[in-house]
Amino acid sequence: MKFQLKWVRQVLGRQFLFPLGVLAFSLLYFGNELSASAGTEMLTPATTGLLASSSWSSNDSRPSRSIYPRDSLSGEISPFSPGSNNISLDLGQVFLMGDLSKFQNNLGTQLHYNYGVSDLFSFDSSLGYSQHSNGLFSLMTLLSGVRMNLSWYDKIIPYAVFGLGFYLPSYTDTTAAAGSGSNPSGPSSTAGGANAASLPSVSALLFGVHFGPGIDLALSKNVFFGASLVFHEMFGTTQPLSNGSLLSLGGTYTTFYLHVGGTF
Repeated sequence: MKFQLKWVRQVLGRQFLFPLGVLAFSLLYFGNELSASAGTEMLTPATTGLLASSSWSSNDSRPSRSIYPRDSLSGEISPFSPGSNNISLDLGQVFLMGDLSKFQNNLGTQLHYNYGVSDLFSFDSSLGYSQHSNGLFSLMTLLSGVRMNLSWYDKIIPYAVFGLGFYLPSYTDTTAAAGSGSNPSGPSSTAGGANAASLPSVSALLFGVHFGPGIDLALSKNVFFGASLVFHEMFGTTQPLSNGSLLSLGGTYTTFYLHVGGTF
């Protein structure tokens, strides 16, 4: 009896294990096929486009500045953007300092050119002129340097500039006037009442540095307005006057200029 029960169990096990195995294999195979096809159907064209756009945006190398963000894609030019040429006319006050403070402060002007190299840096250059104390002292400058845009906030661009350049200060030699016996370089009039234009001048080409902050406002794609406060240091030298005394040329001064310009 025990042998018969054992034989029945073995037969039944063989008869049911094979169908169960076939059923399990079929469920696994067709289940994988169904899940793969369902996943493919769920990737609609819109979903595929979103995935493609997300992968493109992760590799996007556009500049992060918030002002006119489409410039690098559309090729449009805005003030101080990469590849832009910016020309402005500066007008403001020249504050003479140190030994130069014996002359009167006066208005000065300069022609400014800036070329955008990147969102952060630009090449900066200027040609300026100012005259003080009725022509007793005048100053011409030719400067170049680097402008660094500190931020791009909406259409406001704060920046800092640093550079080197050439300075040509010119002093009227009041010692050449007849009857001279007073200060050879007085701030407002020549010795003996002589006309400053008729007297010789003493000048020298000097080298110097300049640096300072500024701010610009982009009024449109092609027009900007701003202001700057720049400190200048001219490396000094000496030149003889008509009476044999030596005059020290050079010194320091500060410019506060307003400017308006265009971009192309």
